[in-house]
Amino acid sequence: MKYMPRAAFTAALLLSGLSTGLPALAQGYPPPPPQGYAPPPPHLVIVPAEPPPVRVEAVPPPPPFPAAWRPGFWKWDGHGYRWVHGRYVRPPRARHEWIAGHWDPRPGGHVWVEGFWR
Repeated sequence: MKYMPRAAFTAALLLSGLSTGLPALAQGYPPPPPQGYAPPPPHLVIVPAEPPPVRVEAVPPPPPFPAAWRPGFWKWDGHGYRWVHGRYVRPPRARHEWIAGHWDPRPGGHVWVEGFWR
């Protein structure tokens, strides 16, 4: 067998693989999405299981500094829901109010919408 430089050998392998005419699926590519399908943004995780009912928590007395009560919520950890207890949080500026996060039903499941300061 004749010696072939590495770059030429790699190029020959690449060209032979591209010229075989295999369909995209056979080469490991997923099929194109159906017409009109819009995937969720990458930061959204659609959870197929509905979250459990929100727990009722006793709100402790407020701290001696300005703070807002952030209620507890169910968090998806990739395997199931786990409860995150409520707590007091300091507002970024005076007179801001905390808008609690919530689970929003979407096609295929539920999406967590983060809480924010308003």
